[in-house]
Amino acid sequence: MYPFELLYRIRRPTRYFDREVNAFRKPWEEAGVRFCLVYPDLYEIGMSHIGLHILYLILNSREGYLADRAYVPARDLEDLLRRRRLPLLSLEHGRPLRDFDVVGISYPYELCAANIVTVLELSGIPVFARDRKEGDPLVLGGGSAMANPEPVADFYDAIIFGDGEEAILEIAECVKDWKAAHGNRDELLRALVRIPGVYVPRFFRPLYENERFRGLEPLLPGYEKVRRRIVSDLDRVFYPWRPPVPWAEIAHDRLSVEISRGCTRGCRFCQASSIYRPVRERSVERVLEMTEEGVKSTGFEEVSLLSLSAGDYTALEALVRALYIRFGEDRVAISLPSVRVGSLTPGILEVLSRLRRTGLTLAPEAGTERLRRVINKGISEEELFRGAELARNLGWRDIKLYFMIGLPTETEEDVRAIAELAKRVSEKSRGLAVTVSVSTFVPKPHTPFQWERQMDIPETREKLKLLKRLVRGRRLKLKWHLPEQSFLEGVLSRGDRRLSELIFGAHRAGARLDGWSEEFRLRHWLSAAEALGIRLSEYLRERDPEEILPWDHLDCGLDKKFLLSERERAYRGEISLDCRFERCLKCGVCGKEVRNVLRPKEAESLPLPEISIAEDVYWYRVKYVKKGVFQFLSQLEITRAFERALRRSGLPLAFTRGFHPHPKLSFGRALPVGIESEGEVMALALRERLGSEEVLARLAKVLPQGLSPVEVEPVTSPEIREEEALFAVKVPEGFKIEEEVLEERLALPLEVMRKGKRRSLDLREFVPGIEISNGTLLFRLKFREGGLRPEEAAAHLLGVSREEVFSWGLKKLDSKA
Repeated sequence: MYPFELLYRIRRPTRYFDREVNAFRKPWEEAGVRFCLVYPDLYEIGMSHIGLHILYLILNSREGYLADRAYVPARDLEDLLRRRRLPLLSLEHGRPLRDFDVVGISYPYELCAANIVTVLELSGIPVFARDRKEGDPLVLGGGSAMANPEPVADFYDAIIFGDGEEAILEIAECVKDWKAAHGNRDELLRALVRIPGVYVPRFFRPLYENERFRGLEPLLPGYEKVRRRIVSDLDRVFYPWRPPVPWAEIAHDRLSVEISRGCTRGCRFCQASSIYRPVRERSVERVLEMTEEGVKSTGFEEVSLLSLSAGDYTALEALVRALYIRFGEDRVAISLPSVRVGSLTPGILEVLSRLRRTGLTLAPEAGTERLRRVINKGISEEELFRGAELARNLGWRDIKLYFMIGLPTETEEDVRAIAELAKRVSEKSRGLAVTVSVSTFVPKPHTPFQWERQMDIPETREKLKLLKRLVRGRRLKLKWHLPEQSFLEGVLSRGDRRLSELIFGAHRAGARLDGWSEEFRLRHWLSAAEALGIRLSEYLRERDPEEILPWDHLDCGLDKKFLLSERERAYRGEISLDCRFERCLKCGVCGKEVRNVLRPKEAESLPLPEISIAEDVYWYRVKYVKKGVFQFLSQLEITRAFERALRRSGLPLAFTRGFHPHPKLSFGRALPVGIESEGEVMALALRERLGSEEVLARLAKVLPQGLSPVEVEPVTSPEIREEEALFAVKVPEGFKIEEEVLEERLALPLEVMRKGKRRSLDLREFVPGIEISNGTLLFRLKFREGGLRPEEAAAHLLGVSREEVFSWGLKKLDSKA
């Protein structure tokens, strides 16, 4: 872990420290092969990604393998690391990434490309694979954006193309054997090409003519194509589903359970539909097992059923009813983040409406029936209206509709129809608030639209301008993706290997965290492109079907003739039916070992029990400490940590009423981040009366050392009042503190900023007592709304900065009611 002295100086330090519930920390020396799995974005995004969790749990559940994690630091920590020449560290073991045998950096989406360079540079690993020497880690890639890895190929030694669950273990075994044989780097790379689904860019040489890509020349006989790796049965790959629980709030702060992989709806713009075929549903029994294990071990209050189209899961209604019966009493919400219009039945919505309501998103994709036929989105407006009205009747008050602009054959009428459709949804559902979310169509590799043109930035702005004018109303809201980000995404989606130098140059110019609109600066990319003589708009042009594409050496299973026939059907406005229920479309994916795996549609008549609401509740006051790394938890993070710990404890919690029930908890006055405490206080309510010792023991079992309960007592009210508290600052040796000087400073007014306004405070109104004992400043602080903060008081009294006070160690010793 990074030194506390660094953590005091950055925002959201909880992104960077360990001790997460369920995290592994295997003995370093006992591991035969050591992996560090890296998500190339901030912690809150990476911790929301189920793929990294799966590989982390698979590797750590096998003897002899160790897997740690790392994420891209925010700019404040990156700047500190660079200035002090410190390396990026792994999360659990606190080791520089260059110490690992394998550094696996995923490539989940195109706009994180520059972050890959950040990770490698901060780790002290040569950015380009060609510059790595014996002793450098193997840099391994994977992720959905690897459908076309060429723009980042020069950064990687090897890449998993397709599903990684089985391949990662074969790679680990290969590295273990290579280490035992004391082989060289070239021997390892040649061994890896024998693993199905592994792409080693070094053995393919790009060819160019007149600055245009003309193909990849295979350099290894028998290694001309790389076939996508497919896990044929999700139930067959077993791993414990106990993912790490974050301290910091993350983007998707819930337990995700993958219920199926793949989609055969065949939306012609959808890359996921192409590269994750066929459909493989997990059995209801296994989903229930994973959910049970996950909820018990994490304490998450929401379960998200993941799939490209969760509504298509064959036994969905039976599944959500079974989950409600098991977790309804504990107020665990169930969410379906990806739902196709028309797939939500009254039975499914009834179950979801009984629990804590989460967001509801439907994706018509296009505003007119004609354009929906072009993209093979076979839904009608009536289905959309029916689904929205049903949601409204069951208690939802808002809904999100997702659309794309710039689709092939789109006209102005199609764009205007987006606004009209959103208005009619709101009207026909009797006032449902509608958020229209719009993104720009990006032609993706391995799809029927991979040859299409992408509209440029001025065109995108014009269409967004039109929508901003049309999507107006009391219950209508418009959100959109930045045109400049879509432009860069399009460049990287269909780019060739020359773009590795572009990415490196843009990073040198300042490109970081391009997926975040507030961080994105297109000028970094334009300046790098100009320096290299690359015309970025060239990558957005329409491609000839006879042209060799940068990803043609990667076989995702779809036949090129099938993709071209789908493109022709699109221009004729013809729908292609779902092969799960209709005839086979001869796409090329299925074979002897790979085919659609559907589960039986279980009976859906299980009665739903009513959730009891406790009339009598029993309150307990808990005193706890906040020490060590946990001083960096914010009050919101502490509240979330306690709520999840209480759920893991199995205590009979009492819940609030309404659409969003939560455990009944009450906390004392929020303590600023970076201050330790010997005596924080919170109160909790139970449905049953239990002994204080039992409550204390069950809490102590699920809370970490440093955020530990020390005392529990029954009380009649949750009210917690703190009038003042005693604070202590241990000053360093050689720093003189004299009572006369302290008294003089106490009499001086202190200028502070509150809500953007400057205020002058009289410390004597807030600090009733000062004492010096064994090189420690002790002072009492009275709490007032908008008053003096403990670090401000200490810094003023000692004549130093607040940063110095934090680094010396500011501690709360006790409080008075």
